Amino acid sequence: MIAALATGLILACFAFALFAFGTAAAQRAPGTINFYLALVTEVGLLVQLVIGIVKLAGPAQAVEPGTFVGYLIASVLILPLAVFWMIAERTKWGAVVLGIGYLVQVVVTYRLLDTWGPVSG
Repeated sequence: MIAALATGLILACFAFALFAFGTAAAQRAPGTINFYLALVTEVGLLVQLVIGIVKLAGPAQAVEPGTFVGYLIASVLILPLAVFWMIAERTKWGAVVLGIGYLVQVVVTYRLLDTWGPVSG
């Protein structure tokens, strides 16, 4: 794993969750900015997925490769599901769901780092 990428994703997810919760607190439906923030985050998660698989194929450092791959797969599925729900629920609650999706993503990314063990980069 690349610690800088994972840390950046964690910080971005926290910031984007605050934005999503702010949208809900303003009693507004999520807009295109929420969608594009999720899209940018998903691109970072896909990069993390590719890097994680490549590093796992090399001299594996992961303590439990099965758990690691499971977290990798879950990490790229969480935000698209939250975005689909956000699109279906065009009220403030769609923004709440997206914010919760970001917070879940923070936990999954942290668990990826924890599962990998000693990180490089």
